[in-house]
Amino acid sequence: MPEFELPAIRPPSESNSLLIRVTRNCPWNRCTFCYGTLYDRQKFELRSIDEIKKDIRELKNFSESLIKWAKNNGFGDRLGDVARANGVSWVNNDGIKTAFLGDSNSLIVQTDTLVEILTFLYQTFPDLERVTSYSRAKTVLRKSPDELQKLKNAGLSRLHIGLETGDNELLAEIDKGATADEMVLAGKRIVEAGISLSEYVVLGLGGKDKWHQHAVETARVLNSINPNFIRLRTLMVKPNTPLYEKYIKGEFHLSSCEDILIEERTLIEHMDVQSQLVSDHISNYLPVDGKLPEEKQRMLELIDGVLSMDPELRARTVQPEALRSI
Repeated sequence: MPEFELPAIRPPSESNSLLIRVTRNCPWNRCTFCYGTLYDRQKFELRSIDEIKKDIRELKNFSESLIKWAKNNGFGDRLGDVARANGVSWVNNDGIKTAFLGDSNSLIVQTDTLVEILTFLYQTFPDLERVTSYSRAKTVLRKSPDELQKLKNAGLSRLHIGLETGDNELLAEIDKGATADEMVLAGKRIVEAGISLSEYVVLGLGGKDKWHQHAVETARVLNSINPNFIRLRTLMVKPNTPLYEKYIKGEFHLSSCEDILIEERTLIEHMDVQSQLVSDHISNYLPVDGKLPEEKQRMLELIDGVLSMDPELRARTVQPEALRSI
């Protein structure tokens, strides 16, 4: 059995991507809704370039052996099915087209080293069309525009950034480690480098008390950035996190289903962007997806239709599989 490390997490949009572990855990690991769960307070580590290249070679050999077996046994037109039957998601019928660099912030790696990794990855998997990574706004701001351009030229196609909220008060409360202005500057720097940008927003992060400022200020920041994608998540308060402790003490009041939908509607109503809005997570109540501004009215009408339902019917209609409260 081949030996290689895989990232702890990846975006849902990278579910069929080749996963390359460049770093271990999170260099920040202080956000109040996350700390103590995902990376379990583990130490952040940079993997050596030799380790990473070894994994890339192992992944290449493993993929090729799987493809060879499928073709030799009459399943050449069903590579994806064979791969998934063997627990592999990155081999598809049309080959291996996308890759994701994990864990939480691969951009923290020195630029020349990351360029070397990207170059080697594309050399090893020449059919790749997209390579993406998570990052943080502060990390982006530590890269010069020239460095980001070098990464773009080396094949870094997209960055996933956790904006979470555009409200400075909430950014401080969740210990995000960046201000709204820094979020805007980082987002613009990515866009100007020609790298595709996904910004993540957490619905419900302001709770019942600060939902309006969360929605309006988040829309303001997104309007300033104009990212390629805006990806919605709904807050899930998990045990062992600082936010959970606030919830238990009665210092944070969870938003109801109706509250979340009103907040989501307010966010969309205030946005003036040319972005793809995506609801691609199990935590969300509604599949609110569409191109802005062209499909804004349709999305608002979808939310309005659910809000106008009888509360009991609405609860049965939109309750997600994932529970967000205890």
